[in-house]
Amino acid sequence: MDVQFGPFRLERQARRVLRQDGPLELSSRSFDILAVLLAKPNQIITKAELFDTVWPGLIVEENTLQVHVSALRKALGPEMIVTVHGRGYKYSGRQPLDGGTPPAFSANVRSRSPGGKPAIAVMPFANMSGDPAQEYFSDGLTEDIITELSRNRHLMVVARHSSFHFKENPLDIKELGAALDADFVVEGSVRKIGDQIRVTAQLVDTATAGHVWAERYDRPLKDVFAVQDELVRRLVSTIVGRVEKHNDSSAQTKVTRDLGAYDCWLRANHGSELWTREGNTASMRLLEEAISKDPGFARAHASLAFACLRQATMVPGAAEIPVLEEAALRSARLAVRLDGSDARAHNALGWALMYLRELDRAKAEFLLSAELNPNDASNCIDRALAWAVLGDQGAADDAAEVAAALNPIPTEFFLESRAIVHFMAKRHGDAEKYFALTSNTQPDTMTWRAANSACLGRDRDAAEFMKNAVSKLELRWSGPDPMSPTDFMNWFRHINMLRRDEDWRYLREAIMKAGFPG
Repeated sequence: MDVQFGPFRLERQARRVLRQDGPLELSSRSFDILAVLLAKPNQIITKAELFDTVWPGLIVEENTLQVHVSALRKALGPEMIVTVHGRGYKYSGRQPLDGGTPPAFSANVRSRSPGGKPAIAVMPFANMSGDPAQEYFSDGLTEDIITELSRNRHLMVVARHSSFHFKENPLDIKELGAALDADFVVEGSVRKIGDQIRVTAQLVDTATAGHVWAERYDRPLKDVFAVQDELVRRLVSTIVGRVEKHNDSSAQTKVTRDLGAYDCWLRANHGSELWTREGNTASMRLLEEAISKDPGFARAHASLAFACLRQATMVPGAAEIPVLEEAALRSARLAVRLDGSDARAHNALGWALMYLRELDRAKAEFLLSAELNPNDASNCIDRALAWAVLGDQGAADDAAEVAAALNPIPTEFFLESRAIVHFMAKRHGDAEKYFALTSNTQPDTMTWRAANSACLGRDRDAAEFMKNAVSKLELRWSGPDPMSPTDFMNWFRHINMLRRDEDWRYLREAIMKAGFPG
């Protein structure tokens, strides 16, 4: 019998899956896996059951199953199939309906995004203040709107980095829609003069380039938070309302209402992207100032936790590293106490616990972060990297696929993380594809590249990467004595936090094969 699930229809006899714009491209095995999951929509299907049903009598590697599940997620949407860690998979979309004719699709809505959810890209709001120094404010306001929209499970929100890629490379609306796989684009501007602010915003349909709505807010500067809240509510109600009636009270975090604290936080986040010791130190000072203005500002505490962790990685060998890592833990814990609904606070706590080797507790925080906001691209790739070094390869691959769907134009960190996820799965050819796209020459990235090249038998490349990694870390070494080979290895293992001894042995052997002088 055929099955209707959300915007899709599975036809068993024809062995195909249809949506409004035609059949999906699925392999025979992927179709069979989907059919098994839909047959028991409220149950966890074990990997063993899937192997027995889809590959009866055959010995198949687990990675083969993961590849097909990833393909299904790409076609249907990243949230249609969830991984139940240590057990198997479960269908998590709308309740399937047997037989009958397909229900009518919502008028005027055709989603580019997988899973049928409308996809929205918030473009960088233009700074109309006449002062380039105010760019941080318009950029920060844009990023805040993206973060708040991403909390709504009925939307697919394009990641900040992908949207900001077009800040200096503008395209017309239809081209933006194609480049970002977005159904809608939000454009706007910010003018901040004295104690007044004007925010304009317009929602545009990328298929027709037609305006859905436009609004202008002229308010006292102190009302910027109310403008932000109102703008997010209007976007959600307009877009989601065109698909289905929805009333979601979970789309707001508890942000500060202190404009001075908010301004410091925006400046700190703007500077922290520089990833230099001086820039990060300045960011930490601004975050501390934000917290002094509003001690209950949870996001500032979470940001300070990440800044402390960054600082710890920038002073290899220094005695202050444990102090910074403990400070990160305190800030992250306080962020979670102040706002337990903020996914990024839990993500910060997860990483702080990772550095202190409280790995099981870290894993619990990452899971909670995913539950609170599955659409946050930054958190998704963070989780992918965490699952990989914790030894849960299936979960790492799943999180990386979700991150890829949310962030079509990846950051350097995304590329490096994908490469490491592939390395940990011993997919060295795939890892090299991602490493080759990065321009990062930091010592840790160069070490991973050296190890991967060694595994591929590219000895000359491996030796060159390894030489660069060692020389760069020697220049940055902050210990009391010159860096030794043992110091280098201890540093590399500490910042990468591999849980399983067998994983570390494999990586260490690759590093040694790359010509490490140890």
